[in-house]
Amino acid sequence: MTSILIISYNTREMTLACLASVFDQTTPGSFEVIVVDNASTDGSADAIAAGFPSVRLVRSDQNLGFAGGNNVAAGIAMGRFLLLLN
Repeated sequence: MTSILIISYNTREMTLACLASVFDQTTPGSFEVIVVDNASTDGSADAIAAGFPSVRLVRSDQNLGFAGGNNVAAGIAMGRFLLLLN
């Protein structure tokens, strides 16, 4: 299995489109998706949770940046491989 790691910060529509593409173009069961939301104020986390309930969503209370967010996601990833999707 592959873990797909996505970091979100005030990119609601872009992240939703990205997730839609991942689920549309990837074989079911072959991956997990982890999104770390870096304290967005645009409703990103709520929209992700509502639209993609199978995504493992981490709601950070601060902006950890790209590297910090990926470190959090990698720490909970279950896959043999990690894909940092930016």
